[in-house]
Amino acid sequence: MRPSAFLIIALLMALPAVEPVVVRETAEMPSVSLASAARFSREIVPECSALWASSGQPGLFWTLSDSGAKPRISALQADGTFVSSPTGPWRSVELKGATNVDWEAIAGDATGQMIVCDIGNNISLRKELALYVFQEPKLGAKEVTDLRKFTFTWPDQKSFPDPELSHDCEAAFMVRGKLYLLTKHRRDTLSDLWRVELPEVGDKALPIKVGRLDAKGMVTDAAVSPDGKHLAVLTYTFVWVFALPATGEAFFSGVARSAPLSLPALSWQVEGCAWLDGQTLLLGSEQGDLFKLPLSELRPVK
Repeated sequence: MRPSAFLIIALLMALPAVEPVVVRETAEMPSVSLASAARFSREIVPECSALWASSGQPGLFWTLSDSGAKPRISALQADGTFVSSPTGPWRSVELKGATNVDWEAIAGDATGQMIVCDIGNNISLRKELALYVFQEPKLGAKEVTDLRKFTFTWPDQKSFPDPELSHDCEAAFMVRGKLYLLTKHRRDTLSDLWRVELPEVGDKALPIKVGRLDAKGMVTDAAVSPDGKHLAVLTYTFVWVFALPATGEAFFSGVARSAPLSLPALSWQVEGCAWLDGQTLLLGSEQGDLFKLPLSELRPVK
């Protein structure tokens, strides 16, 4: 007996939606060679896994270390030194009550809201990920006690571990007050864009998939420019800068520039990306180096 047209339509509607992949044609160009502009203390920051430029304290960049490190964030300057406070160098701020399973990203907005993202998932084995939301610490603060924890699971992950290894994540950014995550795939060069809804009541966040990008590599961080008009997306070997739309979430479809990167052999693991100013990106490696990348080194893409 043939299934009715109604049944076929119902079955199709029940299938998960697959977002089309945005594929941009990049310019042929040699890799941009980056040399270390500064180094920071790996005793305080063993593995730089994120960078976020403070919205309220100019010249300050927040960073953190990933799995197994203490639940703390550190305040760096672009020359690798720590910010000075009345009591001496302001090295780290502890998030009281938080646990660093695998912290991989920091996001924030102009209101001073910060989000530390415990979203690392190297072999896609974790069933619960976490977000810590709090107000940016003021100069000299030693700890944050007023924070909210939200947990979530990827809605489309059905196996633990995921055999496709497509549910790791190291990149977060905020646009118009909304939090977005970009996944890090280990079997292809795609990255899924998720909007994460944070509830007013309760502690369960809701990720909603809104796009896919062929990032030409594993995405390790992302950052929105100071004027809110551009989005930088970083991989180990490539960087993108997209003009953000005034409305909507087609973040990868507008005017864009890109460049392949060549990094020192002993400091190739770049996992932090922030805007030093409107024309320069600041990149951080797990090996303790900071790199400056002028946007003039990037080329237009189609």
